[in-house]
Amino acid sequence: MSDHKFSAIFILLLSSSTYLAATRRRLNDAHLHNTWILAPAGSFLVTGFFIVFTGYNSSYWLLLIPLLMMVVLLTYPSKSQRRYILGYNGPVNLSDFQQLKKTNSRNSQRIEPTMNSVNINQSSDNKNDYSPLAYNNQNTSSTTHANHFSDSSQDKVELAESIRLALFSKKNSQLTIALISFLLVLAFIISMLFAKPTPTDNPVEHTSEIQKTAKEFQHQITLPDNFSIMIAADNAIVIQWQASVKDNLNVWSLGTAAGDKSCKSIEFTKEEVIRTYSVSTIDNKYYAYFSPLDTKALIKNIAFKNKFLLCGYSFSLKGSQARLGKSPFYANLIEY
Repeated sequence: MSDHKFSAIFILLLSSSTYLAATRRRLNDAHLHNTWILAPAGSFLVTGFFIVFTGYNSSYWLLLIPLLMMVVLLTYPSKSQRRYILGYNGPVNLSDFQQLKKTNSRNSQRIEPTMNSVNINQSSDNKNDYSPLAYNNQNTSSTTHANHFSDSSQDKVELAESIRLALFSKKNSQLTIALISFLLVLAFIISMLFAKPTPTDNPVEHTSEIQKTAKEFQHQITLPDNFSIMIAADNAIVIQWQASVKDNLNVWSLGTAAGDKSCKSIEFTKEEVIRTYSVSTIDNKYYAYFSPLDTKALIKNIAFKNKFLLCGYSFSLKGSQARLGKSPFYANLIEY
């Protein structure tokens, strides 16, 4: 399993735990039975695992199933008498976050300067401006505003509940579930039809091209250390050997200088190094291509050197001269 899937599964489990906690709180507020608790979180977890292990982009539509379940839970009115402050109810006092601004009574009793010998005892009258009736009116206004806010919230809850009762009544419940299922299946089919083809189709085409090219190799001869040399187009040498590797058309390329650096050259000695043109793997075999300009130099070194290194593999050249000498084609390429 790749690291990407491990990360996705970890995030999925963390999100499912949060989903489960949110569902539990909603059930407690609405005084609903706990059999609901696994419906949203469980469907979210199953859908998430399906997306992670299948990799279909169209399967993201299935996330609408747990979302719709949670929306249905939100339509149930809250029957709990608990007061939540910023979504919290517990031993910590957060009432400071709900304090309303109150005007200072002393600042409201400011005495303005007067002219033309107004009686100074007016200040004493201002000190006694407090009126229980006015205070009650002020409190009544605040209470009315709070009640108006509460009424508007209650209207929204009643509207959501009426929609739920209309959709999931005994008459309409089957029709609603069938309609939702049809829309989900339709969205899934449409997304599958318009999905772009994955780029994994290209390697198959390239593989068939390499297999076609491999049939055009000529003068293949296997040397004692289980590697073969053969001639490709334009009289270029190709070295082939068996290895347990995955198919890869771009192990190394001289044109882009990208890939496995250990395949960039064949090393007979530290001084005798010849660059490869390209290296690829197919059917658990390496194919190292060389330039036609290096054909004679390669044959000479394979005939007279002791070993060579290529792509991290070490090959012995013991007995290679005798094997090459038996081939009329390669015997003519050896320069003594």
